[in-house]
Amino acid sequence: MHGFLRGQDVLSCSADTTRTTRSTSSRNRMPPTIEEVRSILPPDWHDHNITVEEVLWGPISPADARAAGAPFASSSILLRPCSSVAPDLRARVLAEVPLDVIPSGDDTVASFVARLSSSSFLEDSHVQKSGCLKKRVRLNATSYAQPRRRSWSVQVGEQYTDDDGDVVSTLMSYTAFGRVAEDWEAHLMPRPVFDLGIVLWRIAFRFLTTESQVHPPTACQLLLYYRIFGGRMGRHRDNYNTQQMRDVVGGKRSRASLVEGTPMGREANSQSPNTCVLIWTEGDADMTFSLSFPPTTAWGSTNFEAGRDKYVTHPVFSTRLGAGTLLVFTPEDDLFFCHEAYFSKEGQSQDHRLAFVFRWLSAERTFRVDTGKMKPKRSEVLGHK
Repeated sequence: MHGFLRGQDVLSCSADTTRTTRSTSSRNRMPPTIEEVRSILPPDWHDHNITVEEVLWGPISPADARAAGAPFASSSILLRPCSSVAPDLRARVLAEVPLDVIPSGDDTVASFVARLSSSSFLEDSHVQKSGCLKKRVRLNATSYAQPRRRSWSVQVGEQYTDDDGDVVSTLMSYTAFGRVAEDWEAHLMPRPVFDLGIVLWRIAFRFLTTESQVHPPTACQLLLYYRIFGGRMGRHRDNYNTQQMRDVVGGKRSRASLVEGTPMGREANSQSPNTCVLIWTEGDADMTFSLSFPPTTAWGSTNFEAGRDKYVTHPVFSTRLGAGTLLVFTPEDDLFFCHEAYFSKEGQSQDHRLAFVFRWLSAERTFRVDTGKMKPKRSEVLGHK
């Protein structure tokens, strides 16, 4: 990781400094591709035409972490990019989100569920039914608190018609923990979302791992949180599990060796190792983002054997994610901490938060162009016969 700025110190980037090997006019007429991503140059930090950024939270120093009872310092940061993200770009990004997935003041829980359940924009995911670990239900047909999703990727391969007669394309796949492979979806990333990812990458550049500095993110997942459903993201890790953290702390493994991931769906996690996550927030309501850590025993040592339900939160490790903020979430924090997000108790029922979550992915899969559904590999189909 690179050196950090504090408080009102600055980092800089300009949305109009994007440089690629393609002309802007031809680029805007074409879908974003993996070749285009790899052609984009890093920002020039000697450029003086850069706007000021404000660091709102993080990193948490070892001394502050110890004072809070945490065994680890944290390296994630929250930025307010000010004018670096142009208003017209934000408007174009938001125009990609249909109004029917945004609650109105007239909505009831029942009316909003009915509308979301028929949405062709949202991913049609199946989640564990409350109180029944073996049964799954359509998330969009419930009022569960989990965020609804839409996954986008740059194009890896040209569209073609497969042997089943389906028009398909090769895209990046995010194999998120807890979601079965049959529910994985990806759609071609809209140009405004792609452009936003480039701008955010440049803004966050000096805070990124070396692996994330090579080129901008290759995928974005939109998470939609609704206060009317008590929207929240439960305590979890994205790409690691508790045992992996224990192995690293105990010296049994290095963090670099943790490449197998933790998802369901018969595959290793598809996020490229040691890459960050960039989370851009829009919407009319803030959410609290918290890192949590293993508790301290009565003897003053850290209880690394504790389950994540016993983990501790502290105000020092919490911040507010509101419209126009950028969270740079690091792989170190994903391993050593759990994280969660939730609304405060105050607010209006139509309050919502849109989280544009940009990642660097490595897994390429085939998806139907019409539905976004992943086409299983031949080995997966044969394995189910």
